[in-house]
Amino acid sequence: MATVERRPSRTLKVKTVSPSRLPSPTKVKNNEKHLTPLEKRLLNIRLHLLQNTTRRTQPPSEPTLVFDPFLYLGGLKSLSNKTRLKRLKITHILSVVFIPPAKNLIPPNTKHLFLKADDNVAFDMTPYFEQACQFIEEARLSNGAVLVHCVCGVSRSTTLCCAYLMKYHSMTIEQALVQLRSRRHIIQPNNGFLRQLVLYGERLLEQEQANRDNTDMNIIVEQLKNI
Repeated sequence: MATVERRPSRTLKVKTVSPSRLPSPTKVKNNEKHLTPLEKRLLNIRLHLLQNTTRRTQPPSEPTLVFDPFLYLGGLKSLSNKTRLKRLKITHILSVVFIPPAKNLIPPNTKHLFLKADDNVAFDMTPYFEQACQFIEEARLSNGAVLVHCVCGVSRSTTLCCAYLMKYHSMTIEQALVQLRSRRHIIQPNNGFLRQLVLYGERLLEQEQANRDNTDMNIIVEQLKNI
């Protein structure tokens, strides 16, 4: 019987990989030199969010009260408990999803607004800002409560809640994000939406300045009339 010669097993060489390191502050500053003012602002917003993040392991409530006493933020799961929605006295529901929720998920006698949106950095959410802000403010003025939801309550719904806080409560984007994250720690608008919110905030400041200039001019005109 022939003897089978066994070949010695090959020794595997394992490449040692050094652990990744965070860039040094000097490197970050050097990189900032090549950024546009808008890119620098976005970078600072991300760093601001990281510094104000509270680590939590428990999932947030569905929906989550993010701005007392009327503004709730959540995902599709928020629509599954009609009894809870009734207990929270939800009068308005804003759905920011690609496919509208089934009609039987919307409680009767609840005002519903569907805005078709995709959670994609290339999707332009800005055309919805004014309509969404007015809808949320309508709920507040009617002493009601509004639920703004997307699929997970992380990006799309957060973006519109930010826009509302910036427009009607004079918050900066940083203040709005910190407010929302303090109540719902999983919120995170995608980079495209963050960029749109920054530009929206700049437009709001320009409008505010224009309104002040018009007011000052009207006062001057009235004073001249009385001379």
